Amino acid sequence: MCPTSRFRAAATHLAMICIAHTEACHEPAGPSEHLHANEPSTALLLRSLSPAVVLMMSPAATLLLLAVLLAMLVTCCMQWASDERAALRLLRRNPPLRLLTEDEDAALATLRALSGRKHDTQVRVLSGAFNGTSGFGNRPFHRAYLGDVAVLLPFDAWRHVAADNHAEVVLGGDSALVVRLNGFHIVGARQRVAAEEAEHAAASEGPLQRKGRIARPIAACTVRGQRLETAAEVAMRRGDGVRWPGIVIALLALAALPALQIDVALWSRLFLGLPLCAVAGTAVWMAWPRQRGPRVPQPVLQLSGVLNQLPSSHSPHWLLGSDHSVQLPAEWLACKRFRSGQYLELAVRKSDGLVLAAGREWSLVADRARFSPGDAARSLIWLWLTLCVMLFGGLFVELPLAASNTCATAKASTDALTLLHGVWWPLTGATGIWHSMQIIRRSRRNRQCQAWRGAALAARTPPTH
Repeated sequence: MCPTSRFRAAATHLAMICIAHTEACHEPAGPSEHLHANEPSTALLLRSLSPAVVLMMSPAATLLLLAVLLAMLVTCCMQWASDERAALRLLRRNPPLRLLTEDEDAALATLRALSGRKHDTQVRVLSGAFNGTSGFGNRPFHRAYLGDVAVLLPFDAWRHVAADNHAEVVLGGDSALVVRLNGFHIVGARQRVAAEEAEHAAASEGPLQRKGRIARPIAACTVRGQRLETAAEVAMRRGDGVRWPGIVIALLALAALPALQIDVALWSRLFLGLPLCAVAGTAVWMAWPRQRGPRVPQPVLQLSGVLNQLPSSHSPHWLLGSDHSVQLPAEWLACKRFRSGQYLELAVRKSDGLVLAAGREWSLVADRARFSPGDAARSLIWLWLTLCVMLFGGLFVELPLAASNTCATAKASTDALTLLHGVWWPLTGATGIWHSMQIIRRSRRNRQCQAWRGAALAARTPPTH
């Protein structure tokens, strides 16, 4: 059973629990509480909503239901993962049908480059019905479940899916790669899809454009050498350090929590404290550095080959040759100097396929150092978190003042109010004003950098070999 079916079953069980709890909480009304014929429609609506209101007004029952839901989801995920591993072990124990041919291994190079998986050379048989086929479309490969085994369907193999399927697969990690599926064969599949795309695109074009769209087999790229990342490339990959504006916002959110020491119910304290704790956690998560990879320099491949783009309904997939997946920087793609069919010499980081250099004049490190835009989006997030702190912190400031009119306020609450009024509000307001000014400044710098970078890339020599 696929994960969607398991989650649907879990939701059904949870709904049954909620219905049983609602019926238990909403006891039948006595004879004196029955609706009269002339009772207003508003009272009828409120009476019909009373089970949900009773459920929401019971914090212990709500937390219990949430715990049951979490336990059910965790159980479903664990059971699904166990079934998938068992099915994959059973498939691995089955005797292989044959060995992978050279043509099939060469045709699987594109799938290896896109998925990052290595597979064996033993072809096994897998039969059954597919699950999770609703997301099929125009993509280089699809992930689905044939029985309980996760399989990767390359190119147009999804068009050959039937009610009862017979597939020949090779094992690659936690998935199986389809070599044959009913009438589909991996050999020639990429050329066939490219020819269909060219025929569809050339339907509205002239003979010259149609001639240029003839699909030809693409050879593998050539590895001309290897080097290590420079210090600047390592710093670009690992990103910035701790972003201190987020730490400041988290401290401001936590500084408002002493106002919880007032004479209110426990559930009210928890309800008022959770938003500030959530804001503080979000700020720390946004401020923490997202370093990618180790500190040591990673290998960089010097490749040459034909750049080609695979058809996709989502983000484009770029290949150099037929066996190396590459990630072109967004700013380079925006200038439209990189096109499918060009013969290029690229410096590609081996770990993630990011293009660091192209030819002699295209360097990603130099471009990002020269045209470093301001991060206006992050400043906007900091401002939004600061406004949330001011909103929920204002609740803490007002609530003790209202309570002091009816009862004697403890000295700790008075000290907390003094701190909030005298220090907290000015600091929070100054933080919000500073982030507002940063948004204006960085937005202006973004527009200037985009204009300078566009002009510089347009005047640069094309990256073709």
